[in-house]
Amino acid sequence: MKPQSETIFNLYVFSILDLITEVGVVSHLHEGNDDEKVIFLKNNVYKDFENVQRFPVPENFKININGTIRTGIDYTSYRNLCNEGNGLLIFERVFQHFNASSNPLVVVTPVKNGEIFIEGNEKIKIATTSPPNFVHIDKQKEWFIDYIDEKGFHFDSLINDDFFEAIRILFNAKQYVSSMKLLMICIDTVSYLEFGDVPKNFQNWLEKYANLDSLDITSDELWEFRNSVLHMTNLDSRKVQTGKVKRLMFYVAHPATKYVKETDEGKTFSFKELLDILAVGIGKWALSYNIEKEKFEIFLSRYDRIISDKRMTTIYYNEKYSS
Repeated sequence: MKPQSETIFNLYVFSILDLITEVGVVSHLHEGNDDEKVIFLKNNVYKDFENVQRFPVPENFKININGTIRTGIDYTSYRNLCNEGNGLLIFERVFQHFNASSNPLVVVTPVKNGEIFIEGNEKIKIATTSPPNFVHIDKQKEWFIDYIDEKGFHFDSLINDDFFEAIRILFNAKQYVSSMKLLMICIDTVSYLEFGDVPKNFQNWLEKYANLDSLDITSDELWEFRNSVLHMTNLDSRKVQTGKVKRLMFYVAHPATKYVKETDEGKTFSFKELLDILAVGIGKWALSYNIEKEKFEIFLSRYDRIISDKRMTTIYYNEKYSS
């Protein structure tokens, strides 16, 4: 008996920062027994991914994150649905579009932050509970939710909220030394996020993403400036005192004002120019995640440990205690 041909599906679950709002599909008309068809789909997972057709998650999937309701489901809840045998519910629009049979042959592949994520081989489970008509999830807000939308993840907004906003407030209030301290801490943080806690991560980040040439200062000089400003609120690190590195001194003035860049005391640079250069560097750094997608998981795990004024826990007490 000749093996039957049927429409089979390579299905994809797209999650960005744990939130699923889209699924994808590539269909094939293929001949063979079920095992042969599954092997065919698995062998074409990466090739099909390049031509995937995307569909939004059905409207009956809602997730409530701190009062904001979106169409979607978090990845953990989706895996729970799969364990109950109802994981294919999020592909309802796909099956309707292709007029699929009631029991289509499929292979499902997760895609996390733009990259295929193979968890292992697992057969589609038979439902152990009745399929829900509506899936509503109340989930505690994660720090990254405010910075993700249909266009992707917004590094610029995240770094602005957690660092540059405070730097700007102090700068505009003419609290320049305090503002500069926060700027050095900002470089410390993005350097750690990029390279981890390793020697010279500060200098390496500057050399990779920020162009200090117009200021005529080096990453090593700015590192020594950072050490003295943060640790002692002066301009004389140990290497500056021994003459191994030039002393750096910053100024704030009208853009048309130009100070002598180097004197016997050391080098001068414009605070505002440095701020602008670092803002451009952070933009360049953010774009690198579109190219080096493998860095994203590391970034998330490191940023989970970053503390922020925006994410501090607030405890409210009653004015009077009840007995």
